[in-house]
Amino acid sequence: MKKKITLMACSALVTQTLFSPGHQAVASGFALRETDTISLGSAYVGSVSRAGDASTVLMNPAGMSFLDASELQGNVFYAGPVARFSGQNYLGPGVTTPGVQGNRGITDAATAASYGVLKIDPHWAIGYGFYTPYGQRANYPSNWVGRYQSLVSSITDYELGAMASYRFNKRFSIGVGPRMGFLTGRFTRDLNLGALNAFGPTTADMAGNAFGFGYDAGILYKPDDATQIGINYQSRISYDLSTRTKFSPPPLLAANPLVNGMLIAQSGHGAMQVTLPDSVSFGVTRAISPRWTVMLQGEWTHWSLLHSLNNISDHAGGADTSIAVNWRNTWFGGIGATYRASKAVLVRGGFSYDQSPTTIRNRNTITPDTNRFTLGAGVDYTPIRRVTLTLSYAHIFGTNPRINDAASATSGQLVGSYNDYGNVVAFGVRTRF
Repeated sequence: MKKKITLMACSALVTQTLFSPGHQAVASGFALRETDTISLGSAYVGSVSRAGDASTVLMNPAGMSFLDASELQGNVFYAGPVARFSGQNYLGPGVTTPGVQGNRGITDAATAASYGVLKIDPHWAIGYGFYTPYGQRANYPSNWVGRYQSLVSSITDYELGAMASYRFNKRFSIGVGPRMGFLTGRFTRDLNLGALNAFGPTTADMAGNAFGFGYDAGILYKPDDATQIGINYQSRISYDLSTRTKFSPPPLLAANPLVNGMLIAQSGHGAMQVTLPDSVSFGVTRAISPRWTVMLQGEWTHWSLLHSLNNISDHAGGADTSIAVNWRNTWFGGIGATYRASKAVLVRGGFSYDQSPTTIRNRNTITPDTNRFTLGAGVDYTPIRRVTLTLSYAHIFGTNPRINDAASATSGQLVGSYNDYGNVVAFGVRTRF
């Protein structure tokens, strides 16, 4: 009976890893700011107000009707984030979990985004955007000291937006449209079963997916010919996830009908609701000379919507859980500039600050998130009139967050810190017609 209670408690508590907001080294929480190559080169600054390319479909759909021509745009990104842990997992006074500490934790990843705008007439424009606004990939080694906290964490939110924009006059436009998202993820960890650990690791594996719907709405105003002011609202999206839990014991435990039967009873399907946050972004783009343009941008994100996660099992004997997240709302802000070096070459750069929704009180191995600073640079090259190539690079500076967390009553207390930083490279092509 004691073993049964231990197994049930571990399997119940492990459900907190499913869609518990995952760490991403290139934006706060698990948001991805890698939406277009141009924004990356200016440290994600200027996108809400520049209205100069097709990515405005996502950043501020009101900007579509300000474009001079129809446009197709493709972007590819390669991110190399790092989150190296240093510390110990304490199972009791003076007792630590054996294993490795360092390693990168977060794996490299490639993403892509595509946008298109069709100018119907001087007033109307429609467009689409396909992108991944949320995502992360963590893959700790099987022998790391925090394996009872988490091992694999993978989450991706694919979104497709269809927007329309109307320009009332040469000064003012609006844009609005629906977004459809598909959220998918998988999370694993080892269970600490005490003396049964001698037979080998027992791994809990959870996965789930769902569709959700939201919308974007924005406005763009030009008080004069040199200044553009943009405001954009992205709605929250709620996902009703279908989840699946599976346990993989070592061969000797799997051969034990009592232990294996308990794990099978705790396996199965369930349901969980996750709401991804809404946000408001605002910014100004100002041409100060024929060659120089400066940009300012801020953003507020409603991360406090993620105050708890509730997983409901669909069968008798399954574990229903409610996990506290308690994230805080966050702010982003930065400054960027572009310089027209020649008719064919434009250079850009920027600096920004991104606040983390986590603190020492709620940081864990799935979310060793931290406040971060981004320094970006990029260049546009237009070899022919209707084609522009963009290359951008950004370096993300973390602030080495501390962690003092126990994922469950049996996982141990992980105490230490992370060394966070990242590098992102992007290439984009824009074709006007």
